[in-house]
Amino acid sequence: MTSPSFELVIGEGCDASVADGVRSILGASVPERAVEEVGQADIVVAVGGDGTIMRVARQVLDAGASSRILGVAGGRLGFLAAFEVDELPLFLDAIRAGTLSVENRHALHWRLLRDGEEAASGCAVNDVVLAAGQPFRAIELEGEVDGGAIPRFLGDGLIVATSAGSTAHAASAGGPIVAPGLEATILVPLAAHSLAWRPLVLPAEASVALNVHQANEGSSLVQDGRLAGSLRAGDRVEVASHFQTLRFLRHPERPFGATLAAKLGWAAPPSWRCPGDDA
Repeated sequence: MTSPSFELVIGEGCDASVADGVRSILGASVPERAVEEVGQADIVVAVGGDGTIMRVARQVLDAGASSRILGVAGGRLGFLAAFEVDELPLFLDAIRAGTLSVENRHALHWRLLRDGEEAASGCAVNDVVLAAGQPFRAIELEGEVDGGAIPRFLGDGLIVATSAGSTAHAASAGGPIVAPGLEATILVPLAAHSLAWRPLVLPAEASVALNVHQANEGSSLVQDGRLAGSLRAGDRVEVASHFQTLRFLRHPERPFGATLAAKLGWAAPPSWRCPGDDA
């Protein structure tokens, strides 16, 4: 079996000791590239926080590459990073032998239509958000799922998330956490002007279209936490599953529940005071 080729991306603001450690472990023969250059190797090692890993993943999609992504934590949280730098030597042989499991994750492709023409498009790993923005009056949206109408939305915004994105902005807004392997597209309202507008879990292949009926000067389309464009009344945003699947290398000894508990504090008990402790 031929050994896989590697390329390395070090995120901006990455801990210097982590970056140097990964360089040392992989060796000088592994080329270090800018995000915009990745997709030329079998495995892309992305070192940094979730922002870095998502930028690498979007570039893999844009390049039409089949590269596997190996995330190494080097930022503040790194939920998408499967490995810590000190674990790499333990699993490097398995990575090179191709025996580590691959976690397939669906991504989103979106289009912004204005006056019947495509004004912008892109892809998202976690989510696409239609946000009300300044001066923070409610945004009004009328939606469709696979061509069928859904109730009109009035509120601070609407999140369209992937299963991977269910642990990000969507979780903070009260959406469900969806385990890897259960691919879904999730609609999560932001401060809906209705107690009955609840999160909705859809099949991953569902197509979502949102027509903007009322917007603000600062209303925005946000892709993976980054501004992707402005929104105006009359705009239409179409979101569907990306035709290409992302492939992340999975840690063989860390189940999803353990990652949730360690990195997000999932199901953590209250911090009880012992009798006699000072108030």
